[in-house]
Amino acid sequence: MSDDEFPQDADMGGLGDGESDEDDGMGGYVPPEELPEGIKKEVITEAGPDSFRKPKKGDEVTVHYVGTLESDGSEFDSSRGRDKPFVFTLGKGQVIKGWDLGVATMKKGEVAKFTLAPEYAYGESGSPPKIPANATLVFEVELISWASKDDLFGDEGVIKTQLKEGSGWKSPKDGDEVMISLKATTADGSTEIEDRGSFEYKLGSDALGPLGKACDKALTGMKKGEEASLKCSKEYSYGDKHADGAVITIALLQIFETKDVSFSKDKSMMKKQVKEGEGYDTAKDGAKAKLSIEAATDGSSALAGFSAQTLEITVGNGEVCDALECAVCEMKKGEKAILTVTTPAAAAEEKLGLKDVKADRVVFTLELIEFEKAQDTWNMSEEEKVGFANSRKEVGSQLFKAGRLQMALGRYKKVADMFSYIDNFKEENKVKAKALKQACDANKAAVYLKLKDFTEAKNSCNAVLKEDTQNVKAVYRRAQAELGLKNFLDCIKDCKKVVELDPQNKEARALLKQAQAGQKEEDKKAKGLFANMCKALGKGPIPEPGKSASLGNFSDDEEDAPMDVAEEKDVPMEDAAEEKQEEVAKEE
Repeated sequence: MSDDEFPQDADMGGLGDGESDEDDGMGGYVPPEELPEGIKKEVITEAGPDSFRKPKKGDEVTVHYVGTLESDGSEFDSSRGRDKPFVFTLGKGQVIKGWDLGVATMKKGEVAKFTLAPEYAYGESGSPPKIPANATLVFEVELISWASKDDLFGDEGVIKTQLKEGSGWKSPKDGDEVMISLKATTADGSTEIEDRGSFEYKLGSDALGPLGKACDKALTGMKKGEEASLKCSKEYSYGDKHADGAVITIALLQIFETKDVSFSKDKSMMKKQVKEGEGYDTAKDGAKAKLSIEAATDGSSALAGFSAQTLEITVGNGEVCDALECAVCEMKKGEKAILTVTTPAAAAEEKLGLKDVKADRVVFTLELIEFEKAQDTWNMSEEEKVGFANSRKEVGSQLFKAGRLQMALGRYKKVADMFSYIDNFKEENKVKAKALKQACDANKAAVYLKLKDFTEAKNSCNAVLKEDTQNVKAVYRRAQAELGLKNFLDCIKDCKKVVELDPQNKEARALLKQAQAGQKEEDKKAKGLFANMCKALGKGPIPEPGKSASLGNFSDDEEDAPMDVAEEKDVPMEDAAEEKQEEVAKEE
């Protein structure tokens, strides 16, 4: 049977979408449905160990085959005899139904024998003169290769054909930065429209103009190293300028993973990976690391005074500026990255000649050459955990004294989280762990007060007081937090408790006076508001029965005590007590 002997019969339905073996992004595939009773498959030669994917509906497959009649074994057609592989689109009814179903179960390099009942071959009509009516056919088929094709928008406006497979499991998403190459030709391939070579591109941007929609859709389904051809209609390419459409050849050369490494996740420190590191491990808190800082610019020009250095540091100890500390703990060995910092103070590093940074932003080029793999806390013994936690707490206290509040907070959090569950500890270790957790929770509160995050300060104090209701420092710091939240009555209550526990505590008495003054002001405002409401109720006509009186006489122009003025007076709270607070944190 020659190539044109395969009839395009309406009864030869294609495979459904559910029978696709596309990579699902996690390295696996969805197996096709089992073959029906009228199709028998026998694998003659298994596919290689690296071949696990199977073609899907719409893919262009290339096969060799030999066809024989089951009745007498006579050969009626062979692509091998012509020394020319046969090419068809899978699942589109271009071949007999048994082929569409059978080839979809094969892997690249596999050789299989299919025995097809008449209803999956040429049925009652046969294909005279070589194939009689109601003939059962036997095909030996080798799947040589296939070109993966996808209708990206379901309207045949963009048909993607995979030219080269990529590697890994990551695919870019909208907003990601990538390195691509792109070339466009006319639909017949005769004329080059543009060749952009390789360049950096951000998905979802307008940098590709009219090609953006098609290219973005294609890229989100591609892996690093993959190359594809996009056959685009004019609606997805250059419009009437090239009315027949265009063919775009696009390659995904690199995926730049961008990550917010700032303390508050406010995008003030953005790390863009430009070279992948090794494995999965990153530099952990307390690990020794060697970090190369190759360049520092303001985004365009080199920063004055900068000197490239390779620094050996202990991660988390504050030996380098906040920006480098935040970046290094998110890097893998051998990784190279661009770190963009929009809070210049966080990038001031004397070791690099950047003690005073004048630029609005700093852009570092970094490489984590190596790091010492620190022991995971979950793999430590109880004694090792207590020792490690104590050392990290001390580092946190040193950072607090130096004004590195966010760095200190990170150390305290780590210790507190380590001992969130200690019920199975030995009694001696349990006592030590509990004391460390309480000290770090109390110190967290001190940091949060400095950062004016009064809600988290209160939560940290509550964590301490849950275990120790008489902890003076925790009660006092909670009182400070309540004042910051303008919960004056709760502040007064905590201040009185501090004085009850520690009668000589002058700071608590000063704080108590502030809270009482604040509550007095609140009472005054409430009294004025109530008086105005009463005045308003006496205005206007008497409403008809069944109708309520309007309170429409209220306006923003009423001469009530301005809330913002009162708040400005109430906010200062640490002037009288801040020195004491720092001393307490240092003691811990």
